Amino acid sequence: MDRRSYLTSKFKEDTKFASKYEIDVINSLTDLNLQYDDLVLLEKLPGLDYRKRVYIDEDTQIGVLEFDLLDLDWKFTPTPYYYQLIDSKRIQLKPTRRKLKGKYLKEEYIENLRDFLEAVKGEERFLGIEMGDFIGVGVKREKGIKLKDLKRKKKNISVRKIEDYLEENRERINRLVDYSRDILKRYIERYRERGYVINASFSGGKDSSVSTLLAREIIPDIDVIFIDTGLEYPDTLKFVKRFAKEYDLNLHVVNGDYFWDHLEREGIPTKDNRWCNSVCKLIPLKNFFLEHYPNKKVLTIDGSRRFESFTRSRLNYTRRSGFIDFQVNLFPILDWNALDVWSYIFLENIPYNPLYDKGFERIGCYLCPAALNSEFLRVRDLYPELWERWVNYLKRYYTMEEILRGFWRWRELPPKMKELKRLLSKKKID
Repeated sequence: MDRRSYLTSKFKEDTKFASKYEIDVINSLTDLNLQYDDLVLLEKLPGLDYRKRVYIDEDTQIGVLEFDLLDLDWKFTPTPYYYQLIDSKRIQLKPTRRKLKGKYLKEEYIENLRDFLEAVKGEERFLGIEMGDFIGVGVKREKGIKLKDLKRKKKNISVRKIEDYLEENRERINRLVDYSRDILKRYIERYRERGYVINASFSGGKDSSVSTLLAREIIPDIDVIFIDTGLEYPDTLKFVKRFAKEYDLNLHVVNGDYFWDHLEREGIPTKDNRWCNSVCKLIPLKNFFLEHYPNKKVLTIDGSRRFESFTRSRLNYTRRSGFIDFQVNLFPILDWNALDVWSYIFLENIPYNPLYDKGFERIGCYLCPAALNSEFLRVRDLYPELWERWVNYLKRYYTMEEILRGFWRWRELPPKMKELKRLLSKKKID
């Protein structure tokens, strides 16, 4: 077995504990009354925007939470175990060996016919289904109620606490940390012998917080570099200062506030044309290196992880920078799932950026095209002044309906966004 697969969590996609904001959203859409310290795990799924499987342990999925870009609203699609978890009226099916999954329910299949007929007329889109030792979910269609899924019931299904998960996984997390420390020690020694200057990249996000602290264990006075793009959230700027003070970091703040100077010439930054990354980050960083480490090569410790994106999934532990020819990046937590990062943060009581509790996953520029559109709409709710400045610029080129759904985030719309645009036009006509 690959040692890395033995160290990482069971989930194949990036997964995390539900934040306070996500707990509130789930509670608002369901009959659950989840607490902030309850174990609710969210596994990333492909989709137009936010879309995640919802688990109450590593083996029990209770639904899918997603942000609908057409309706601009949150939606929860339950799985069978959701109905085993809650106390609600269910449609009772007569025992049968017939294959009912995927079929419309007929009255001849139903034990509690009155409840079934009320459900057909009711407003609920999803309904709990029960047949002996099986639990299922039905979805209401024009033709009636369709049995979407049916699973054998689990024993003792309930919501546990995060602290239970942390204790169960403490040993695995410790092994994962030791593995990352070994990577750091091995590569730091190798690059020191080659005459490289070594520093750490710190963005104010959870991943760079962990990688920076691990690097600091090896090099206590390591240079820690934060790039202030001028587009940072106020919470991030405050957190970076507080974090640096608490851990006595040798923090260097690089000025990258050049976005608005280049905007008219470069155009709106998009997923397929992120010129802002070079202008606001890479060029200022290169200039900082040239000034502070003249005639030196640089090894930068970075918190990037394989699970974050398809591009990063192909990373090795080191990568030569494609922009700064004398820089190499080292990724000591490359194999960590977000769940591992959060577990380590909670186990070690490491402070984290408060934006994570407010509905943000990406801690970076507030107008980043790579962020989720659901996050962009949180900017409107929490930082109206920042929102207004950017939206007023976007209005030169897009309608408000297009801005709200994030069409500006692509120079060339992908097929799914083209389909969304078609559905939006159809919705206006209807």
